[in-house]
Amino acid sequence: MRRAGQPHCGQESNRFKPRATWLAAALLMQLATPHALAQSTAATDEKSAEKSKSKDEATNQLDRVVVTGSTGLARTVRESSVAVTVADREALDRKAPYSAAEAMELVPGMYIEASAGEMSNNYSVRGMSGGNQRWVQVQEDGLPIFYYPSWSADGLVKSELGIDRMEAVRGGTSAILTANGAGATINFLTFRNQGKPEGALRLTTSDYNQKRVDLRYAGGLGDGWFGGVSGYYRVDDGVRYPEFTGNKGGTVRAHIGRKIEGGEWSVNLKGMHDHTMFYLPIPVIGKDNPRSLPGMDARYGTMIGLDSGVQTVRTSLVPGSFMQTVDSRDGYDHKAFALGYNYEKALSPAWKLSSKGRYTDSDVTASVVFSSSNNSLRPAVDRLDPAKFGYVKEMLDRFGPACGGTCKPAVRIVSTGEILSTPEQLNALNGNGLLSDNVLQADKQVNREFVNDMRLTWNTERNSLGLGLLTFNSLSEGGSPVSARFVTDVRNHARRVDLVALDPAGKVVGSYTENGVREHSTWGDGNDRSHNKSMSVYLNDEYKVNDALRIDAGLRIERFRYLQGRGGFGEYEPIPGAFKPGCDRSALGDAACDVDNIIANNYWAYPTNGQYEMVRNRWTEPSWTIGGNYLLNNNIALYGRFAKSYQTTGDLPVTKIQFGELGARVQAKNIAATLTFYKANFKGDPNSAEVDNAQIEMLQGVKSQGLEFEVSWRPLRWFEFAATGVVQRSRFSVNNLRVLRGTGTDLEALLKEATSWSGNRPERTPDRNFTLAPSVFFNDGKGEFTVAWHYVGDRFADVSNSVRLPAYKTINLSLRYELTPSLTLNAAVRNLTNTIGLTEGNPRSGFVQAPAGSDYYYARPILGRNAQLSVTMNF
Repeated sequence: MRRAGQPHCGQESNRFKPRATWLAAALLMQLATPHALAQSTAATDEKSAEKSKSKDEATNQLDRVVVTGSTGLARTVRESSVAVTVADREALDRKAPYSAAEAMELVPGMYIEASAGEMSNNYSVRGMSGGNQRWVQVQEDGLPIFYYPSWSADGLVKSELGIDRMEAVRGGTSAILTANGAGATINFLTFRNQGKPEGALRLTTSDYNQKRVDLRYAGGLGDGWFGGVSGYYRVDDGVRYPEFTGNKGGTVRAHIGRKIEGGEWSVNLKGMHDHTMFYLPIPVIGKDNPRSLPGMDARYGTMIGLDSGVQTVRTSLVPGSFMQTVDSRDGYDHKAFALGYNYEKALSPAWKLSSKGRYTDSDVTASVVFSSSNNSLRPAVDRLDPAKFGYVKEMLDRFGPACGGTCKPAVRIVSTGEILSTPEQLNALNGNGLLSDNVLQADKQVNREFVNDMRLTWNTERNSLGLGLLTFNSLSEGGSPVSARFVTDVRNHARRVDLVALDPAGKVVGSYTENGVREHSTWGDGNDRSHNKSMSVYLNDEYKVNDALRIDAGLRIERFRYLQGRGGFGEYEPIPGAFKPGCDRSALGDAACDVDNIIANNYWAYPTNGQYEMVRNRWTEPSWTIGGNYLLNNNIALYGRFAKSYQTTGDLPVTKIQFGELGARVQAKNIAATLTFYKANFKGDPNSAEVDNAQIEMLQGVKSQGLEFEVSWRPLRWFEFAATGVVQRSRFSVNNLRVLRGTGTDLEALLKEATSWSGNRPERTPDRNFTLAPSVFFNDGKGEFTVAWHYVGDRFADVSNSVRLPAYKTINLSLRYELTPSLTLNAAVRNLTNTIGLTEGNPRSGFVQAPAGSDYYYARPILGRNAQLSVTMNF
């Protein structure tokens, strides 16, 4: 049933319905405070003056002290010799990111694919291939969330009020002070306060039916004690409404500590139980100008619905019943608990010991529906042609005797039993006449990880030397307990369909599919288990030669042990109960022994064999860097850096990387700017390529260079113009190509094809990616209105550069206004122009754009226009 107010298929919805009840509740809470309004009025002039002054003195963040990427001497952004970006709470509110990944768009040089929803988004940096989370280490309060960045990392840190600011370091010391983050470190710092207690309460609503509350509160408790809490809870339908509440749950954090002589200690904990929708590629039409298909709105539609998203299918991992239900209403079901500590102690005026660690217990089950290959996206009349699809011929041959050799293929809607057999009926289906394969999967990832960073620093007036030990101990288990390929029509909230055989009277005599399922255990039933250990010794020295010149150098040596047990698979084995007991299939054949005249439930595709293959890897690798910063005067700073490091990829050889960069920072009365020119050389980046009959896994080389920029210009007190982004050139280098393994009948042709890719662009990586954002300030610093114009250049969906993804532009609006000194209104509109921009093609389709002669294909568009409104009360 269509939700009230939900658009019909193919229609654009009215996405602006502010929830007045939440706004009214915030106002009532403020007014209910005795004398609140009078107190607010008295403080207005003082706070407005402070904000106006701060805006004039620091057009952007060049004067902010940065803790990420440094071990000792307090350095501002302007004095830093690394490419660093700071986004405070105000900048994050202005951005109003839908997810933590979207917040990373504030970092120049980073390309974000934030179309998956709130988590499991993709991000890359400095010209590397998109479509993954490699090269970027996500941290919370200076500690990596996980050793291997993955879809659990941006699920454990969300866009929330409890995040006080985001600091990002690209290249340089990112390779020294963390592990597995040679490209960049993104550090989300939570709200901490040891002075007078203060906090904030935020109520948020949206046009996708969001109801959300955020809270943060922290401060001194007396006698040297301090502590705080923060968290959020929300429910909403998601921008792509899936016929059920897509997002629900939240997070709670708490910390408590005490100041001691020469330092402090604290402990912290975090609990999460959250359900998040995961959006996959959907069918669109138009290769150079992507548009919505009839029946499927590319901006708000999703194939996921109650019919296709909730299924009971067969799995070889449940002995006895061999059945399991996959319920997409759970989406990404994320349960997590983290317990950490922080300790700092001055051993003498020069020596300081610090140590911090965290144990994280994370359990994620992803119940999702994946798109299949573009080749499966066909007109229904085409999918029923036995000359084109062998399984249709197999069905007609098997049930031929039951209808005198004249069986006719047809489509049956599983939910209604309606049968479509004539070309007119099939071509009229949903206005597009298409059928498609999909894959239902319950993917599980369990991580138990302890990380600890202990550091001893020696500080003098001009020098800071840091010696540290960074360790990880990780236990993980993951895999797919169930997966099944099934057939649907193509529309918003797709319906399962059966491929059936009709006799001359129109009676169904047999079916290839089982409730739409064409194949059970499609991606293999099984689990992987791993135990990884990492120990890094690092040394970083920062030396202030004089007031103008700073130089620094760092070295990290990591010893890593990788141990994984990979679950093994069988291939096309009979499903228990599929055939009549005692029936001799070798003599009589499957058709004579089948118990229900359904072909799909006769065999599992890749059932578990109950065995594990043990894979081991050990290595010791160094990372090193050297850099310097020179202040020409109070307004101009120049810096340079070179770094060599690596990235680990499990059992594969490490990927080597080197960065060189030169930068300039300028700060004057009304302008602040950072320009960074970089060159990067990646050797051994894992990738894969496939065609219909062959697949290879390979290590490839990438060479990249570009100009990253952050500019903020305020010519008038009430107007500011900001520009952030990168212009780069990134290309494959086949000289570094190494094929690890390959399979398929066309393997030789695919290997020959791979040698021609030199000079191609890495998949899903734009050469141009930037944001231009003018802002208007009003009422003496009480608020501002910002228009952010974002441009993403064209990309290619595959390594062969045969599938081009067009460039696209979006406009976001944001408004902040202080209703009183303690009550602030924030509003945001994302994708104002309702642009259909594609972040990826179809990662499960190799080089195939679409069936020959067609103009439709799978891709993942950005979310359609959506609006959000929040009220924040500070106290």
